[in-house]
Order: sequence, then C-alpha cells, then structure tokens
Amino acid sequence: MNEPRYQDQTPNENTTGTTLRAWVDEMGAFVKGIDPNHLLGTGLEAHESRFGFGGDEGNPFVKIHQSPWIDFTSAHPYPTEDWAALSIAETQDLVRTWVRESHEVVGKPFYMGEFNVHNVDRTQWWNAIFQAFEDAGGDGTGFWWYQDHAVDGKFGVSQGAPELAAFRAHADRQSAKNGPGPTTTPTVTPTVTPTVTPTVTPTVTPTVTPTSGTCTVTYRLSDWGTSFNADVTVRNDGTAPVNGWKLVFSFPAAQTVNSIWNAKATQSGARLTVTNESWTATIPAGGTVGFGLNGASSPGTNGVPATFTLNGVTCAKA
Repeated sequence: MNEPRYQDQTPNENTTGTTLRAWVDEMGAFVKGIDPNHLLGTGLEAHESRFGFGGDEGNPFVKIHQSPWIDFTSAHPYPTEDWAALSIAETQDLVRTWVRESHEVVGKPFYMGEFNVHNVDRTQWWNAIFQAFEDAGGDGTGFWWYQDHAVDGKFGVSQGAPELAAFRAHADRQSAKNGPGPTTTPTVTPTVTPTVTPTVTPTVTPTVTPTSGTCTVTYRLSDWGTSFNADVTVRNDGTAPVNGWKLVFSFPAAQTVNSIWNAKATQSGARLTVTNESWTATIPAGGTVGFGLNGASSPGTNGVPATFTLNGVTCAKA
C-alpha cells in the first residue's frame, strides 16, 4: 500500500478513519492470506492536524496502523514543502512523536520509508533527522529518491551527493543495533543428523527427536519495555505436510497478548496456545507458516520462550 486517504467523504471521516481502516483490514487480510510471511505496511504519509503537519485526511496515524494485518507504522515527511514549513527542530519533534506513538500506543516498529528536503542544506537536515530518529529508537528509514540518471532536480539524489555520507553513517548505526545474525542453524542441522542416526540408533534417537523434532520455530522479538511484537515462523522439517496445527509455549514472565494475526490464540497465565486460521492450516513438508502477535509487558521481562511444542512434539529453536 502507499499513501492511502479517504478524505472529505463524510462530516467526521477525516478524523475517524473508519472507512479507510475497514479497507486496510480487508486488503491486509487478502495479502496475508496469499503469503502470511509477507511484511505489510500502509505507506501512510502521517499527515494529521494534531501533529502540526498537514491536515486530517481520513487516515489517522494510530487508527490505521492498529490494523492487525499491518506489521509496521509509516510516515513520509517532507518538512520544507510550503504546506508544511517546518523547522529542523519541529521536524525532529515530529519524528520523535511518530516513534513514540508507534512503540507505546500502536505497539509496532516505525519505518520512515520516504522523506526529503529541498532548497536547504540537505546534509544538515538529514543528520538532524537521523539523530532524532535514532535517539528515539526508530526502526527503519528510506529517502526519496536515488537516481543514476535523469536526476529529479527537486528530490533526486545521485552518486557523489554529500548527503549520502549522512545516510551511510546512519545505516551503519542502525545495522549495528541488530547484532550478529544467526549462524549456527544451517551448519548444525545437516551435520548432526547423518552422524548420530546410523551410529547409535537405539540410544540417540529418543534423545535427539524431542530436541530437534520435526519442526523448527523462529521467534523474532521486538521489545519496547511496556509492549512488544513477536513474529513467529514455524518450519515443518518432516517429510509429510502438517494439516491443522497447535503451537504451545510459555512466556518468560507476565506478558499478555493484545492481538494476533494469521492465527488464533488462547492464554492461561504465561501459557499461550496458538492454532491455525483456515488459510494457515497446512504446513507443507519443508515449508513454513508464520503469525505475529502484539502484547503488553513489564520492562526488562521479555525474552524468547524456552520451549515450543507443535502438535505435542518439541520443536528446535532457530
């Protein structure tokens, strides 16, 4: 999706966003039904009178992004446009507000997927915007737009532009937050299976099976202290499809699920039981299924659950 609006259609539609939210829910469910692992965003501009940035256009920031089918929030700031006329300090405040509302109100990552300025010192502005974004804990950015030829004289950025140094430095700092990527899963899995099975079949089989099982779960946690998102992927490592599934795990503390998408869930204390939706019922042999959840938590208590069981079988963790 990109920059959806539903403006001036009814007396209160500009501020309620009811119609556009219903459309986002419908389209989001359709896309996730085709590919539940596909990350989906609105590409929202985040214009809103309460931000002092543009007006109300039937697409309120919080309401639209609270759709269970949307994975991250969005804003497209162009602060030097005549209709915006924001200073650097005002733009920094706006970015901080978007990050805070994304994390604390919506409970999702914030992606500033499109922005730029013109007729000003672009490097100075970009550095200031990136500083506010990083200090607030923003999650991702992208500028508009890089061109290798026929460069747009207003917003085009091409090879050798000085502002690219600011973007590269920002990208490096953002990348460093991720830490080292996973390296053990692809090398350990093929090595252990052929070595252990033929050598010590009667002894090792009952030990290895419940540990690695016929499934692997990846639990990607985005933790903001009082709220969190978890993107969960279940891989069927068996040779036959799984038709209908139940994944059970326990949170490490008093986390509470607020919403879940691409699956259904019931919670009893720390224990969460997740079952498939009709469109996620089958996990092909060697294939995956994914779902996401948003919840409330206490600062410092989040973490990856210790164990996962799929239809009663203990899964490996990636």
